[in-house]
Amino acid sequence: MKALLISGSPRENGNTVQILNAIARGFESNGYITKQIILSNLAIKYCLGEKSCYKTGECVHNDDVLGLVEEIFDSQIVVVASPSYWGDVTAQMKTFIDRCTPYCDNNSRRKVRAMGTKGVAIAIRAGGSKAENENLIKTITHFFGHLEIPTIASFTIEGIDTAEDLKNRAEILKEAYNFGHKHSSGSNCKIL
Repeated sequence: MKALLISGSPRENGNTVQILNAIARGFESNGYITKQIILSNLAIKYCLGEKSCYKTGECVHNDDVLGLVEEIFDSQIVVVASPSYWGDVTAQMKTFIDRCTPYCDNNSRRKVRAMGTKGVAIAIRAGGSKAENENLIKTITHFFGHLEIPTIASFTIEGIDTAEDLKNRAEILKEAYNFGHKHSSGSNCKIL
């Protein structure tokens, strides 16, 4: 079993990655092989909006997007996590989502599709409002929906800005581990 964890944070060792590390350890406790991707480390060009992918089923760009989409579709579980930037996912995450049009359910020419992949949406923010994080969860689950990936769980974390914040609230990493452990056991993979 494979779990793919994707970070939308531009920071390689930031709080989002630390939380994904804990979730990955939870998956691994149930025998999953995990792989983590940081979107800002990939070559992802902007969508041009010229819509030729609706005729060809392929994007005009040749970069890292197709390979990542194939990895998503080859995984049993994909976790997509983003910190909140101005009340939504990061620019890196939005750029990736935009580029997935060739692989969406509304593209009759798509050449690859999900085969049993399930999704988990994670949102992290510095402020205390859960409502803002719910907006991120909606963005990620909407994305999953167009890839025909059912969302099995979501997780929000508020009040984490700096690494020191996360260090001072060690219970969050324990919750993240428990979340990964729970949602990677076969009996707990229920569609929301």
